[in-house]
Amino acid sequence: MQEPKSAIPVGWVAAFAGRLIALAAVFAIAIFVELRGTAQFSDRELTALYALVLVGFLLAAAIGALARFGGGRSQRVVAILEYLGDGLLLLGLIYCSGGARSPFGVLYLIWILHGAVRDGPRGIAVTTSGATLGYALAALGPVWGWLQPFEAGGLAASDEALSSFGMHAIGFLAIALLARRLAEQLERRQHELRELGELHARIFDNVASGLLTVDDSEHITSFNHEAARITGFDAVEVLGRPLHALFPTFRGHDSRAPQQRLELSFCNRAAQQLHLGFSRSLLRDDMGNVVGAVLIFQDLTHVHQMEQELRRSERLSAVGQLAAGLAHEIRNPLASLSGSLELLGDDLGEDDADSRRLLRIVKRETERLNRLVSDFLVYAGPGQIESEEVRVRELFEGLVLLLSRGEHAKLQVDLDVPAGLIAWGSSDQLQQVFWNLLLNAAQAEPDDGRIVVRARHGSDPSAAAVEIEVTDRGRGIPPETLERVFEPFFTTRGKGTGLGLALVHRVVEAHGGQIAVRSDEDGTTMKVVLPTRSAGT
Repeated sequence: MQEPKSAIPVGWVAAFAGRLIALAAVFAIAIFVELRGTAQFSDRELTALYALVLVGFLLAAAIGALARFGGGRSQRVVAILEYLGDGLLLLGLIYCSGGARSPFGVLYLIWILHGAVRDGPRGIAVTTSGATLGYALAALGPVWGWLQPFEAGGLAASDEALSSFGMHAIGFLAIALLARRLAEQLERRQHELRELGELHARIFDNVASGLLTVDDSEHITSFNHEAARITGFDAVEVLGRPLHALFPTFRGHDSRAPQQRLELSFCNRAAQQLHLGFSRSLLRDDMGNVVGAVLIFQDLTHVHQMEQELRRSERLSAVGQLAAGLAHEIRNPLASLSGSLELLGDDLGEDDADSRRLLRIVKRETERLNRLVSDFLVYAGPGQIESEEVRVRELFEGLVLLLSRGEHAKLQVDLDVPAGLIAWGSSDQLQQVFWNLLLNAAQAEPDDGRIVVRARHGSDPSAAAVEIEVTDRGRGIPPETLERVFEPFFTTRGKGTGLGLALVHRVVEAHGGQIAVRSDEDGTTMKVVLPTRSAGT
């Protein structure tokens, strides 16, 4: 996402447009006087006015350019240029247009107001003193001999010049006092507005949920810190962009609809699939018209996973209770059946080959059924766990050696397991867990003939956990069946019983750990999180 284009600063517009309007007014007066042909200004005075208008325009352009492009360090230069340039420009206008008889003395009042708005009391002091001194030079200078008269025939008398100066000086003082009061009120309002803005910004950025606003065209207008953390995108990357560019699943949902709640999937910048819960409401102006919407969202991925885990645990608990009762009911008849088969085998003659073959089949299937019942019992209750320190690397080295002597001898198992990594639990049961995971990875028929085992301490140091991942590069598990892999009797393999991963889940859960699976067309990763010490140690 591209950063939105920055707007032209208000200070640049004010610095340029304000002076442009004033200069345009002076220019219009000069043209009007020339067209009317009155004797108020001579040709020389009109020429001087045009020249001053041009100089003023160049000054306004220079001040505006510095304010726009100069950055923070040029602000002092801009202030000096404004005060000095405006003061000299006004002095020149009054001096070249008749001195005490000039109609442009009123522009000093505007200059004083501008100084009050720009710099408060300091600006009032500078502009009032500058206006008084400037008007004294322009009005009294040609009469009293301080300055060379610009147009001798249009000079005012000494008393007239002194009276004009006195009236203007009183006006400058009066407008300065009024401007001071206005500046104080403006400063208070600006301070309150800044405090209100800072409070709004603190509230907006410290809300524990993601918060954003959109305008009536569904473009993002604000984006807080929590929203950036959840999505992985900074505010400058999304401001001004359409809402559906950030949240594609919002296509088809009208953000201007009445208040409602939504739960949508979202892939963040780190390519993690999240479940986000949205609550949105309309933004209205003073007239009640809809001008946008506010969206508040939270990351519900952990809650969603907990709900799935709870539903899975409920299903497994019900099946476990059934398995326990069924196993006990079946095991007793199996013992009788097995003993009867032994006696029957002793009574068969050596030449009765067919009967002996059938007897071997029945015994084999009886033993298989007995193993299935034993798995039932383990699943129903893993039994009491006698926890101890389990060295994870040594455990996997033994399992890899065992795997290399079977039908999967050609597979290569890469162990990325630190030598000193220790888990806390039953060594025998954890060996069964990871043996099942390695077998599943081997039976997935990895394309590269490799299985990768990675182990490390958990990302949260206070949790005291070890994370172990078993990854294959097989065909992966279809998304529609991914949530059922830990259910008993669910399998995608023709020869599987569907109890292997159910037992793994049961044992890991009994150890106080967690197991998760992620899979795509490039392979499957089983992640097991186990405690590294017992409770209370």
